[in-house]
Amino acid sequence: MHDTLRRRWRSTLIFALLQLPLVWLIALRYVPYLAIPDDAMGVAYLILTWVGHFGMLVLLAWLPLGVLALLLKARWLWLPAALLGALGLCALLLDTVVYAQYRFHVNYFMVSLFLNDKNGEIFSFTTSTWLVVASCVLVALAVEGWLAHRLVAGRRGRRVPVGLACSLVLLALVGSHAVHVVADARYMRSVTQQVGIYPLLFPATAKDFMEDHGWLDPRAARAANADLNTQQAQNLDWPKSPLSCQPDDTPNVMVVLIDSWRADEYGPQNTPNLYAALNENGRRYLNHYSGGNATRNGTMSLFYGLTGNYYAYLDDTQTPPLLITQLQKQDYALGIFSSASLDSVGFDRTIFSSVDPLRLSTPGNSPAGRDERMTEDWLKWLDQQEQEDASPWFGMLFYDAPHGYDVPADAAQPFQPSIQNMDYLELGPDTDPVPSFNRHRNAVHYDDALLGRVIDDLKAKGEWENTMLVVTADHGQSFDDFDKNYWGHNSHFASPQTHVPMLVNGPGVETGEVAGMTSHLDVAPMLMRHALGCSNPLSDYAMGEDLLEPGIDHPWVESSSYIDYGIIEPDRITVVDGTGQWEIVDRQLDPIEGAEFSPAVFEAMQWFRKFYR
Repeated sequence: MHDTLRRRWRSTLIFALLQLPLVWLIALRYVPYLAIPDDAMGVAYLILTWVGHFGMLVLLAWLPLGVLALLLKARWLWLPAALLGALGLCALLLDTVVYAQYRFHVNYFMVSLFLNDKNGEIFSFTTSTWLVVASCVLVALAVEGWLAHRLVAGRRGRRVPVGLACSLVLLALVGSHAVHVVADARYMRSVTQQVGIYPLLFPATAKDFMEDHGWLDPRAARAANADLNTQQAQNLDWPKSPLSCQPDDTPNVMVVLIDSWRADEYGPQNTPNLYAALNENGRRYLNHYSGGNATRNGTMSLFYGLTGNYYAYLDDTQTPPLLITQLQKQDYALGIFSSASLDSVGFDRTIFSSVDPLRLSTPGNSPAGRDERMTEDWLKWLDQQEQEDASPWFGMLFYDAPHGYDVPADAAQPFQPSIQNMDYLELGPDTDPVPSFNRHRNAVHYDDALLGRVIDDLKAKGEWENTMLVVTADHGQSFDDFDKNYWGHNSHFASPQTHVPMLVNGPGVETGEVAGMTSHLDVAPMLMRHALGCSNPLSDYAMGEDLLEPGIDHPWVESSSYIDYGIIEPDRITVVDGTGQWEIVDRQLDPIEGAEFSPAVFEAMQWFRKFYR
C-alpha cells in the first residue's frame, strides 16, 4: 500500500479519535466535582459536552500531527504521534489532580509555582507518589506507542468511518453550545453549573441577542428560577457550619457604590456632602482595596467576602451571597437600585439571584440622568417603606455617572479644565490626563450632590442613626498615572484601579481613620457580625476579616479582573493572567528584575481553596 499524504492524515486521525475512550476514562476524575443533572436539558448538555468538547480537544491535538504528516513518512510518523498522545493523556491526568485541589485548571503559573516551591508549601510529594507518576508516564508511552505503531506505521483501522466520527463530534459540539445558549438565557442552573469542570471550555451565550429579538423575557425567565431555598452549590463548603444569626437589634443596612470612584477623589472639594456627613462622624479607611479592578469582581468581593477565583463557579451555579440570603431570612425589605443594568454584569444570577422581584435597570438616556432618576426612585421607595412596613430595610444605590464621564450641562463643574465628551480613541501616551481626570471628578461631584439628598432624607426620617452605612466604589480608574498609557480600568492592579474610598457609619461604629491595609472582603463579615448578629467564627463563611476589628491590617490583599488576578503587597504586585503567565511588578507597574515569589503568593494559593470541597 502506498504511503500517501492522504493515508497518513487518515491514519493519524484514526489514532487521534481512538484517544477519546482514554480521555473519557481519565476525565471521569472530574465527575466527583460535577453536580449531576436531574432534568432533560442538563442530561443532554452533559452528554453532548462530554462527546463534543473532549472530541474537539482531541481533534485540535491532531493538528500538529497533520502538519508533521507533510514532512514525515509513516514509518517515522508514529513516533511523534505516540509521544504527543502520551503527553496529552498525562497532561489531562495532571489537570484532574490540580482541579481536585484548587478548582481551576493547569496553567503556566501553576507550573512556575511548582518549580519555585522549594519548601513544599503547595506541592509536597512522597517517593511513592513520584513512583506512581513515573509509572503512569511509562504506561502511557507504552500504550500510545503500541497503538500508534499499529495504526500509523502498520496502517490498521482502514474500516474506521473517520468522516462520520468527526461529523458526530462536531455535531455534538454545536449541540452542546446551542443547549448552553438556551439554558444560560433561561437561568437553568442544571446546565450552567457543569461548565467549570471542563478544561478550555468557553460556552456560547446569546442572552442579549435573544432579548433584542423578542425571543426572551429575562425578567420572566429569571423569576421562574429565583429561589431563596435553593441548595448551595455542590462543590462549595460554604458556610463550613450552619450560620447562627440572632441580632440584638435590627439596624437598617445600606450600601452605596460609586462606579470607578478613586481613593483620591474623596474630600471636601470633590465630595463635600459625604465629607460633611462622614469625615468627622464616620469611620474612614485610608488604605482600602477593592477585590477587583472591574465592576463584577469588585462588587462580588464586597457582597460575598470571597476571592475572584470563586466568581465563575458562583455564576455558573447561580449561588447568592450569604449576606443577601441572611437579610432575606431576617425579613429585611430589599430596596435594590442600580443606575446601570444589573444583568449586564451578571448580578441577576449571582449577588441577587435569590431576590424576586428584582429591579434590573433604571430608565434614562444617560448615566447622569439614570443616577438622578435612581435617587428619586429610592426616595419614593423609602417613603413608601416608612408608611407601610415597620421591618428593617436593606438598600443599595449603585451610581454610574463617573464610569460614563457624564455630567449634566447645568450641574456644577468645579474642576477645570475639563473635557465635555470622553473619546477613548483620542487617548494616548501624549494625551494630557488632567482634562479627562477633571471630567471624572466632576461626575463624582455630581453624584455626591445626589447623595447629599439621600443623607438628608435619612436624617429627616430619623433613620440615620439606625442605619449601617457603607459608601465605597466597585473599582478605581486610571488616567495614565505612571506614564504607561493605562486609561480606564480592568487593566492592572496598582492603586489607581484598586485603591478606593471606604466609609462606614452606623450604630456601634467608632469614628476615626484606619491606616491599615483593608479589603472589600472585610465588608460582608462586618455586616454579618454587627448588623445581622451572626456569631459564627468568620472563617466559617468569609475570606476577609471584620472591617471594624481594631488594628486590622492585612499583609497583602487579592484583587481580580475578569480573567487575571493580582496579589497586592506593600512593595510589589504579583500578577497572574488568564493563561497562567505571571509577572512581579512594583507599585508603579515597573517589573522587578529577578524577583522570586514571596511567601504571600504561596499563602494565597492555599487560601484560594478554602471553601472548595
